[in-house]
Amino acid sequence: MIKPFAKEYDADTTDAALVESAQKGDRGALEKLIVRHQAWIYNIAMRMVLNPQIAEDVTQEVLIKVLTKLSTFQGRSNFRTWLYRIAANHVIN
Repeated sequence: MIKPFAKEYDADTTDAALVESAQKGDRGALEKLIVRHQAWIYNIAMRMVLNPQIAEDVTQEVLIKVLTKLSTFQGRSNFRTWLYRIAANHVIN
């Protein structure tokens, strides 16, 4: 797992702009999205499973889902709302 506090990410760039760039194939934008939200996804998983190792696994699995499903994100909701739903549904299932 990328160390979420090891790198600084471009805080001036919105999630919407990063998603749009990532959907067009910009790997740098995709990396920024992952770095920006990885710790947050881990915290969601940790609150739901109460086990650090399982939460790390869940975080990685959710990030893989995000990578494979990013093209389906249409921007009708906030990006974090979309991420939360993916993370919560993954833990529930």
